[in-house]
Amino acid sequence: MKKLLSIALAALMLLAIFACTPTAPAQPDPTEAPAVEQPTEAPATEPDPAPAAAYEGIGLQIKNKTGMTIDEMYIYPVGEDMGASIVEAGWKDKDADPDNYEQFIYIVREAGKDMEVTVVFEDATKAVWPVGKLAMYDELSLKNGTDVANWEHEPQKDDDKTVTDLFVARGKTSDNFYPGYELIPVEFKNKTGKNITELYFYEEGGDPKAYNNVIDYLYAADGSKMASLMPGKAKEGGMYLFKCFIRPHAENYMIDVVFDDGATMTYPIEGWFKPDGDGNLPNEISLKSAEDKYDVKVQYDDGVPEPIDYLAESLAKGLILDQWYPTYAQTNVDPEMVETLRAAEAARLVPETEAVTEPETEPEPEKDASTENQIPAGYTIPEGYIGLALNVKNKTGKTINELYIYDMTEDPEVFLDYYAPIFENPWLDKDADGDNYEQNIYIIRKIADNYQLKVVYEDGTEMTADLGKLALYDKISLKGPTAEDVKHEPDDDPADIAAMDALIEAGVATDGHYSSDTAVLADIPTGYTGLHLMLKNKSGKEIEKVYLFPTGEDKGKNIFKTVVDGLIPTEDESLAEKPHEVFAFVHRETAKLGAMTLRVRYADGTEENYELAPVEDYTVFTIKDTPDGFKQKVADDQEDIAAMDDVMLRANGASTDGVTFDPIA
Repeated sequence: MKKLLSIALAALMLLAIFACTPTAPAQPDPTEAPAVEQPTEAPATEPDPAPAAAYEGIGLQIKNKTGMTIDEMYIYPVGEDMGASIVEAGWKDKDADPDNYEQFIYIVREAGKDMEVTVVFEDATKAVWPVGKLAMYDELSLKNGTDVANWEHEPQKDDDKTVTDLFVARGKTSDNFYPGYELIPVEFKNKTGKNITELYFYEEGGDPKAYNNVIDYLYAADGSKMASLMPGKAKEGGMYLFKCFIRPHAENYMIDVVFDDGATMTYPIEGWFKPDGDGNLPNEISLKSAEDKYDVKVQYDDGVPEPIDYLAESLAKGLILDQWYPTYAQTNVDPEMVETLRAAEAARLVPETEAVTEPETEPEPEKDASTENQIPAGYTIPEGYIGLALNVKNKTGKTINELYIYDMTEDPEVFLDYYAPIFENPWLDKDADGDNYEQNIYIIRKIADNYQLKVVYEDGTEMTADLGKLALYDKISLKGPTAEDVKHEPDDDPADIAAMDALIEAGVATDGHYSSDTAVLADIPTGYTGLHLMLKNKSGKEIEKVYLFPTGEDKGKNIFKTVVDGLIPTEDESLAEKPHEVFAFVHRETAKLGAMTLRVRYADGTEENYELAPVEDYTVFTIKDTPDGFKQKVADDQEDIAAMDDVMLRANGASTDGVTFDPIA
């Protein structure tokens, strides 16, 4: 048994060296964005009512004796799509690498079909080999160059069949192709407050125990077996997971959980293949409560590298969370041996990022000099400004995404500086988070007789309220979602005052904003220009997304990604809270501003590309429903300029498309 296991593990290590990178053929290729941006796509269309094809598992031994390096190899039915490569680029031949020139692979193909092999060599030479029918325990030996007349197809030697059996029994295919199933990448989070000892993911109406317990295949970065999935941040022992499941396509899925106290819960995971308003499928499951089965968050998370890059890697390499695979071929391998192989594979393939990844940052009760918002060297509060330590409470019954406190001018037409948002992360109210609904903050603002509060809620609604004159140690209580619910008064609580004194002594602004003659903003990378932009939609059609990119290059991301929620309406449909005039601030490479394209995607699915004159800062784009329906000019309206500045300040100088760039030397 030990000798057999060592052979199998050695073979698995060999497979690891040549782990396939393409996504499974069952997943259609992305048509608009690369896998790193959107690793999941909608499933294939419903099959015709014709009889389903019969598939079989085929275990093969392949050898590279060509004298050349192979970059791609495909095995597919004659005349059909090639699917994904079964090897990774750089597979050397026997003379160059005698330890790794042969591989054991497992594929699933339609039964009874004649097969063809296409090999692409490192020098781009291609060879096509009509190999005929393939069966379990066949050997394909690629010999003496690219002439397929020299290549041999014959039965395996008996001694090699044992390793083939182990690969087939384990169930993972070499090209991640599992006909009849979906390969589902998932970012999984346990925020229930309890340790999970059993977790089963299955299709609605299915049998959860038909699949494996996820916890049985969880390993830490050091290779140690985990007894449970702890909740919370990695530094607290928790872990976020970034891997795939293989499951039948279903409208809804379910998760069965057993906690370490014996309690159980079944969570509904609804609409997994239903895209959101931006066309993105969900990729995150966050279990929020151990008591409420509906307190589960299913959404699309566009974070890079977490989870987009991690999920793209999991999808490409077929990293399966519970090591469950459908069966297409039978072997006589002992089930205990199969489980040993799967456990070894799970331990070996744990991405280090899973053990160190932190969740999105929750608002901290206080900030001090050790936080990321450091005081600029030699900074003192300038004349005409004041440091304000305040106590703020969220009793609105809603989650707050952004909160601003700013000084009002005497002339309401003059541009207002909102400063940086004090809270940018979801700030839960008292009922949802009794520990963190109350925050002590320290901000630096102009001395003024009137200040204003602005709140942006998670649901997209906003509220502004007049605060009057602010003083040190004031308390601002948001007792409901409207301006009438805001109460402003001095804070006489000794504990609050002591906490605020600590903030004053540290001098670290909670929002990272240090008032001076110029705002403290994110640095624009060397070689790039910050562009204040405005778009006027007079096209007669709602606009879904807008891209600004160097002509002939990748379109990048929607320039209104972080500042516009939903569609940009037409001029006729424009509302005060949803205007047809929108603003952005983006970084673009300075040397390429002379040849740029503006791509507009409308809500009806159509697109228009506009080749631009050299793009300057404070540019206004106007789209009209006329033959010469596009206009580009530099803004001369002070209100438009102020609005563009406003967006730049709200983004703290970052690009509103969410893209960051490395400086150009």
